Amino acid sequence: MTTVGFATRLGLVVTNPRWALALAADRNHAGRSGSDLIALIGLLLLATQLRGLFAAAWLAREVDTGLGLRGVMHVLTRALTVNLGFLVLAAFLVFVLSGIKRNLGRAFDLACITAMPLVLVELTATVVVRALDAQVPGALSVALGGLSFTWAGVLLVLAIRPAREAATTAPSPPAAEITRGRLAGWIIVAVAVIGTVVQVTWIARNTELMRPMTHGDPAPRFALPAIGPKGALGAPVALAASQGKVTVLDFWATWCGPCLRAMPQLDRIATRHAGDVAVIAVNLDDPAEARALFDERGYKMALLYDDGQVSQRYGVTTIPHSVIIDRAGVVRLVHRGGGGNVEIEVAKILAEQIRK
Repeated sequence: MTTVGFATRLGLVVTNPRWALALAADRNHAGRSGSDLIALIGLLLLATQLRGLFAAAWLAREVDTGLGLRGVMHVLTRALTVNLGFLVLAAFLVFVLSGIKRNLGRAFDLACITAMPLVLVELTATVVVRALDAQVPGALSVALGGLSFTWAGVLLVLAIRPAREAATTAPSPPAAEITRGRLAGWIIVAVAVIGTVVQVTWIARNTELMRPMTHGDPAPRFALPAIGPKGALGAPVALAASQGKVTVLDFWATWCGPCLRAMPQLDRIATRHAGDVAVIAVNLDDPAEARALFDERGYKMALLYDDGQVSQRYGVTTIPHSVIIDRAGVVRLVHRGGGGNVEIEVAKILAEQIRK
């Protein structure tokens, strides 16, 4: 059998998935597709998550090692949870549907191929968006998600047949298939390299923005869309709109338990000190779910949506992440990963500035 390199095996997932699955089912190279998936995930992280990982490493060095590690875990969890969840589900389904020929190792190898479309679509779409510095409409995000899961689902169906057959040595793909696969594979690698270069260039030009925010820093200005009914994004709301007030920024997500437990206190602050304090909840995940939660619980504080750019400027590597800004626009306190009593800290700043 002709040796088929990594780039070719990767490209065959795009150009001829049946050959990619046949090579994955070959027991003479058990585990190879798993190694390929790990390598592909590594390319994804380099090309799309380098900023977050760099910020987390800086946080570990300058502030606290534990917080930095939590930041790394947050980046990895956000980037990989869906992909790895699909991988586990696909391996289970392939194994169950394999019949009397079932083999757990082979089922996992085939499942690794079925999970690759999720990584490939995310890699390509993210690199293109970052390279063009473009905004992605919500409808396009949904369409890309549908494309990746449809592609992965088709591969999952195709994986059942080789999983049910007796283990054999896979024949070599035809030369034409190898050529097409190699070309597609190197294009994928090139996309990852471009993404990595874009990330490194951005970090080099914006190092100061990635420095962990601390007491005494001027609060970076921003304008983020308000989240309206059913998650519709409305007109941008600027940080400057709360000028002259003590401002509490809370970066959160609907899946974050500690974030949800902190919400009643934040809403109480917004209500009790309405004339002196602006509380802004900055949602980092699904705006529709965030709006539904606010409506259900009757929260009155401002609700804005961030696609990741502002949270990056504020050094958010783990949530909840709260920033208290005084009337002069200076950061007075940063709570990373929860902890601390925001209400007490706000009261101290208000009392301080009344005395002045």
